[in-house]
Amino acid sequence: MNETTLVSAFFGYVSIACWIFVLVPQIHLNYKRKSCEGVSLVFYALWSLGDVFNLTGALLENLLFTAILLPLYYIFTDIIVLSQFYIYRNRPFPSDGSILSESSALLERDSEKPKWSFKRLLGWLCVLVFMFICVVQFQLYPERMLKVSIREILAQLCGYLSAAVYLGAYIPQIAHNYRTQSTEGLSMVMFIVVTIANITYCLSILTAQAPTFDYLCKYASWLLGASGTIWLELIILYQFYIYRHSSSHRE
Repeated sequence: MNETTLVSAFFGYVSIACWIFVLVPQIHLNYKRKSCEGVSLVFYALWSLGDVFNLTGALLENLLFTAILLPLYYIFTDIIVLSQFYIYRNRPFPSDGSILSESSALLERDSEKPKWSFKRLLGWLCVLVFMFICVVQFQLYPERMLKVSIREILAQLCGYLSAAVYLGAYIPQIAHNYRTQSTEGLSMVMFIVVTIANITYCLSILTAQAPTFDYLCKYASWLLGASGTIWLELIILYQFYIYRHSSSHRE
């Protein structure tokens, strides 16, 4: 095993170690509070869908072992978190009357806003981004695009779909934090670890071999999904900072 392979393996297994731990703080917090209040169900539902596309694409494209093992483990932890939403769905979150009144006011204001417009815009944006990437790849490397098999096309399609879903998944959680002006119910440790996991995941791919054009095209969608969400995770971590007094007051 050469030095490049060792470096890639190191980053890959650091990423796996982070992902093994990443949802444990959130799962523990949900269990401790007997509630998933403050956590966006849409966020985890889309995240789970992205993991399914991620695994399917990785298997079809015969990616690195770590790139296959990670989404397989993601799906397992997703099931645990989603089951907590079901288990705790009818349990009221312990709070005082002022918080209930504030929550009711927020719900009333939300109900007055037009629905689905943002989701439709986000959906069309994802479609346009996917089409743009396909056109760019075809223009830069038409010979390769004309020779790819159906299996490769499906693998890349799943890869870009997973990237689009991952990027879109964070929007509901960021929006929920902004509306409530609070990050209560979320685990800050989880978002710190997931950021480290995505950084090391990208590094494991980029250091596996010399970054040739073919190699980067093969892993482009997975790099897009991992590197793109890093910025969204940083936004949520910033929300932990600016809403820290609001969350501590509610606790």
